[in-house]
Amino acid sequence: MIHLISKNNSALYQDEIRDLHQARAEVFVNQLGWDLRVSDGLEYDEYDDARASNIIGFSTENRVVMGLRFRPTDDCSMLLDHFSHVLPAGIRPIDDDRTWELSRGFCIERGMRRHNLRRKAACMIAPLELALEAGIDRCVGFTDVRMLSFCYGVGWKLTLLGSAMDYGQGEAVAYEVEVSQAALDEMRQMWGLPRPSHVTVDDLLPGEENAHVAAARMARDNPELQKIAAQPEIGSSAQPSAAARANDYYGGFGTTRQAAGGH
Repeated sequence: MIHLISKNNSALYQDEIRDLHQARAEVFVNQLGWDLRVSDGLEYDEYDDARASNIIGFSTENRVVMGLRFRPTDDCSMLLDHFSHVLPAGIRPIDDDRTWELSRGFCIERGMRRHNLRRKAACMIAPLELALEAGIDRCVGFTDVRMLSFCYGVGWKLTLLGSAMDYGQGEAVAYEVEVSQAALDEMRQMWGLPRPSHVTVDDLLPGEENAHVAAARMARDNPELQKIAAQPEIGSSAQPSAAARANDYYGGFGTTRQAAGGH
C-alpha cells in the first residue's frame, strides 16, 4: 500500500521510518554514490524535520520500496539553500507560501507490469493531491536528468527552471510541477488511480497491531485501494546492490505514457 507518514502519525511507523532512511542510504549513497551524511546506516538531512512528510510504498512484506518527501519552502528548501545558482533570474520566488518541495524520491520496486507502474504513479501523485488540498499550486525540486522521462511519462506537468548542471554523479536540473485539479484528473485517468491514491492511518482500531493491518482494513472498506496494494509476485524487492550502476537504477523506472495506455 502507499502510505502518508507525517508528524501526525509518525508514532505508528517507527520501524518503517528507520527502514525508509536505511533505504535512502542504500539508494543514494551506496548505489548512486551521492556524498550524503549517513549515521548508523541511515541517511538523514536537515529537511527531515517536523514540517516534512513522506509518501511511502510498501512491499507485501511491509518493507519500504518507494518514497518521496515533501515539505513547504517558505522557511527553507534544498533548492534555495544548495542549488540557487542554477535558477534563472526573474522566476517566481521559490520560498512563497504556495510551494512545496519534493526530494529524496526513489523506487526499488522493479517490476514493469502495469500494476507496478500504477503504484509508482500513485507515489508521484499523492503529494500533489495533498498539495491541492492545502492550497498549494506547484511543487519544485532538483532531479537527475535521467529521471525526466519518467516524470513526464507518469503524467507530471513539468516546467524546467534553467539549464542542467553537473552535480558530480551526473547532470541535474531544477523543475516545477503543476498542482491543479485538471492535472490530477488527467493522471488518475491515465493510470486508473483511486482518489486519493494513498492511505492515511492516524489511529489503530482495537486489535490492529500496526498501520499495515489498518491499511488492509481500509482496502476492504474501499476496494479501489487494492489498485495500489503490493502484489506477491511483483511487490517485493531486495535492497539495491552497492555494485549496481546508476544508469541501471534510473533505467529501472521505465514508465511511459504508452505503458499507461495514454498518448
